[in-house]
Amino acid sequence: MAKIPFVCRRRGLFGICLLCAALGVHPLRAQLGPAPEAGGGGPVTGAQPSPGGQPAKSMPPVKVTAVRSSQRDHPKRAGLGDGLTVQVQNLQAALAQSSKGCEGLILFLNKIPINGVPPESCDAQTGNVHYTLDRTDESDRAWHALLEEPIAFRKVMSASVGPEGNLSFPSDVGDFELEVLPEPQLYGYFIGLALFLVILYRLATRTALLRDRSPQSANDKLAPYSLARFQLAFWSFVVVAAYVFIWLITGELDTITGSVLALLGIGSATALSAKMIDTGKQEAASSDSGAAEPAPAKPAVSQGFLRDVLSDSGGISLYRLQLFVWTLVLGIIFVASVYHGLQMPQFSSTLLGLMGISSGTYVGFKVPETRAAASP
Repeated sequence: MAKIPFVCRRRGLFGICLLCAALGVHPLRAQLGPAPEAGGGGPVTGAQPSPGGQPAKSMPPVKVTAVRSSQRDHPKRAGLGDGLTVQVQNLQAALAQSSKGCEGLILFLNKIPINGVPPESCDAQTGNVHYTLDRTDESDRAWHALLEEPIAFRKVMSASVGPEGNLSFPSDVGDFELEVLPEPQLYGYFIGLALFLVILYRLATRTALLRDRSPQSANDKLAPYSLARFQLAFWSFVVVAAYVFIWLITGELDTITGSVLALLGIGSATALSAKMIDTGKQEAASSDSGAAEPAPAKPAVSQGFLRDVLSDSGGISLYRLQLFVWTLVLGIIFVASVYHGLQMPQFSSTLLGLMGISSGTYVGFKVPETRAAASP
């Protein structure tokens, strides 16, 4: 039989305590409740039920479920300047995670945040967030990453939203089409570029546009091609074509870099220096003849483009080959940089100095070359 506590005998609860002792229950433990578990600091409390006795419902996760553009014929396709509506499940919770509310929700394309393009409106009831795809100073880097290396008119990518300075929310949209190349304008660009090349080719082969200004031969054969004039025409054509291409895709107008100006300046200075040397030598030859009638110089005749630009009076020359090769190499790098990054390259001072040295060497050797050609 269990021992009867002293408190039961003192307070006249002998009968109750006797019954508890018979059942094996301590009377004080029955009144105070169960003892705490070992290692615990108090009674364990469970999840509190919601009002009405029903368990609390978990909130749905934030997720992007659909994207719709302002194009009626193609609701899943948009480009710069178009409107874009993103439908967000549990938008209220998404706004709560943004420190700026609706303005703090950033559009993500291919998980790249488009900073500087805040939403124009948010509707917590329908979960719609409306954007306008615009290019700003803050979003310029993101648009370059999205639009670079255009191999098709459109790119398929994912679309989502997220708080500013954070990752994007999960999205079910993976088939959104971003218009990279404007189809009608691009066709017009290439047609115009082809027509310009045809006209330039005809002028170069039938006129003195890219040739030395020397007397024409008796059988009406054209003069040799000029390396300096070719270099100036080459850089002018490449820069104009690249400028229009970047403008068609990005809409930017301020894309001319310091390297572009330097290359155009080198080409112009080389052509101008060569022309001044040729003119000076012709005037010197006329003045040295005195009163006597000068012997007519034998007019030079074109031997083909490559032979003309690479040869002087003694044959193919190294300084001409150097200038010609470096012009083509920098031209290829220029075109590749425009295609990959949609921006004109910024060459280092070393490369520009190398180009300047090649042009200066050509001009320096042009002096004895012209003297030999002007001698009767």
